[in-house]
Amino acid sequence: MKVYNITNTREFFNKLSACKGSVELVDENGLHLELTHGREGLEILPFSYMYGTIDQMELVFRDPQDCAMIVTYLMNKRKASA
Repeated sequence: MKVYNITNTREFFNKLSACKGSVELVDENGLHLELTHGREGLEILPFSYMYGTIDQMELVFRDPQDCAMIVTYLMNKRKASA
């Protein structure tokens, strides 16, 4: 799943840390960096993502419920900011 225009990165990564399954970040070279291992807390996170904004990011969710949770979160954030 690709996400765009994340302005509150700390809140977004807090949501990701609540995922029950593993979540991977796909970098520009197609390499997968595992962010979570299916337990609470982000394992590895590029420091540059924690502050500022994210223009675009590709994530892979191993648990479909986690993906649904993040989609719902993003949809609600868009409605709230409109």
